[in-house]
Amino acid sequence: MLMKSPSVFLNGFSLMELMTLLSISAILISLARPSMQDFIDTVRVVTAANQLYSAIGLTRSEAMKRGVRVDLIPLRAKDFSDGWVVIIDSNANHVADAGEVIVQQSASLPDRLIIKTQLRDNAAPYLAFDPSGRPRSNSSSDLPQIGSLLLTVGQKKRKLIMAFLGRVRICDPDKTPSTC
Repeated sequence: MLMKSPSVFLNGFSLMELMTLLSISAILISLARPSMQDFIDTVRVVTAANQLYSAIGLTRSEAMKRGVRVDLIPLRAKDFSDGWVVIIDSNANHVADAGEVIVQQSASLPDRLIIKTQLRDNAAPYLAFDPSGRPRSNSSSDLPQIGSLLLTVGQKKRKLIMAFLGRVRICDPDKTPSTC
């Protein structure tokens, strides 16, 4: 039986050529990694911002549909970075208690996601809408809960800004700092 040489299995490449090819590939991959990480961070922060934007819209529409106040609160503690939940918070304590209706809970969020809130009522991070679709705070039914949520993954950022009437917009504070 005739044994084939190793070069036949490598389709004509010698070991030295193969090692050179692998070295060049490793160098190119190491050069591309930082820009690839920026791209991945951008995708993660945009996805998280869109998920939160959608949850705010759901909170508002559920309040109008059900005719009751509906809240968007952090899933754990006082930080939206771990996720959020849309609930009918009957006792307005910003906690999903037994018996309260949970409308939606956030899906898993990206690693390294940080969400900082700057809201009018800063006693606890929450967004609440009344049956008219307007944002409301706990301190007064006439005082809207307005402000912003800044999402950060690595160096990439997105900001959600809530207006007086409950409309939300997303902007990039690095690209448009004067309007964001």
